[in-house]
Amino acid sequence: MPAKFTEQLNRKADAFETYHSEGTSLSVQFENDRLMEIRQGESSGVGIRAVKHGKIGFSYSSKKDEIEEVADSALRLAPFGKPYRFEFARPAQNAATLPFDDRCGTLSVEKMVQLGNRIKDVIKSVDAQAMAECSLSGGLGRSRIVTSGGQECIQKASQFGWSASAKFSEEGNFLYTYKYRSAPALIDEAEILAGAKEAVEELVIARKVVPFSPGSFPVLFSPAAFSDILTPIGVSINGINIARKTSSFVEKMGEKLFDERLTLTDDPVHAQGCAGSLYDGEGIVTQKRALVDRGVLRGFIHTLSTAQECGHSPTGNASRSVSSQPVPGTHNVVMEAGPDEKAELMRKSEGGLYITQLLGTFTSNFLAGQVSGNISLGFLVKDGRPAGRVKNCAFNVNAFDVLNSRIIGISKQRQWVGSEYLPWVLIDGVQISAR
Repeated sequence: MPAKFTEQLNRKADAFETYHSEGTSLSVQFENDRLMEIRQGESSGVGIRAVKHGKIGFSYSSKKDEIEEVADSALRLAPFGKPYRFEFARPAQNAATLPFDDRCGTLSVEKMVQLGNRIKDVIKSVDAQAMAECSLSGGLGRSRIVTSGGQECIQKASQFGWSASAKFSEEGNFLYTYKYRSAPALIDEAEILAGAKEAVEELVIARKVVPFSPGSFPVLFSPAAFSDILTPIGVSINGINIARKTSSFVEKMGEKLFDERLTLTDDPVHAQGCAGSLYDGEGIVTQKRALVDRGVLRGFIHTLSTAQECGHSPTGNASRSVSSQPVPGTHNVVMEAGPDEKAELMRKSEGGLYITQLLGTFTSNFLAGQVSGNISLGFLVKDGRPAGRVKNCAFNVNAFDVLNSRIIGISKQRQWVGSEYLPWVLIDGVQISAR
């Protein structure tokens, strides 16, 4: 981005922010035991917010060379935009560092295809009737933000991800189990193959359907399923809902709302997290922050705009792409581990369920704490282990209630679910419906 352009934009606009992003990627995908796609690509783009006469205009392009056209478009749109009531980022530097792995940018198609075939072989070795699917992807990215306030920040990122799934289909019985992980560096092959083996072993157990009657039961939630239980907290601390006063947390900062064993931290520089950053989407320095500390509400997540509306300080949580304007979002959310062994929690859930996949929870009223949906994959626990799959079951809980007074135990073990690092959690008195 030439300095001459910045000077010109500074003269035309009352204030501005430019966001430039570029990256390279490679992905390999297998479906139904076969290699289906190899995709290699490059992406780039620029997004600009420009202020004129107190209003913000936004425009973007996927062609980085069209920066002048994008700036002119943003200025033309400014009269129709929202009022400019905050200040774009001022100069600030982050002293922290992010994990970065150059190898994510030099991945070999041949080696990724070979690994995909090994994942398929692992799945077929455990269950020859299972259909194997997997994906492997990696790449490098770079972003740059320049503001009229004087901020100029550049950061680069590396990423690698995998998923492995096993499918089984027969009359009246369709099963799909999966495991996945994303990281800022290459992931060891042994971990990937172990994850594939775990997915198909879950499928083998799930092929046995066991009868189950409705009622209230102890339920052990896997990290993937427990992520849905935490969603009402994420929605309620979001600066948009705080500014609109639709969140019940508006006046509850500093209050104890949850079990004292619940601690959630937003960590933008976690060594293993796939959503790290030194600067947010507006150029604000990110920071490790407690969201919930031993049950006490400690943090909201804001953009510059929502922070100004609420009279709060910016938190470094603006999330965006080239084609979108900033909205509040977390980085890597880390939940503190508990004192319990996962196996012991399984034993304590005797007669109840172990749930690993939920479906349809997005329709829940998260602001009210409600989380409900179908149990896509749940197991009856018998003799301290999953004994078989339950079918046609659903659940309904109020997350604010169960996270306050109905946690039986939290595991020592944790697992990455996207950008969340979560334990297994055993909750008492979960209402399960069945037909």
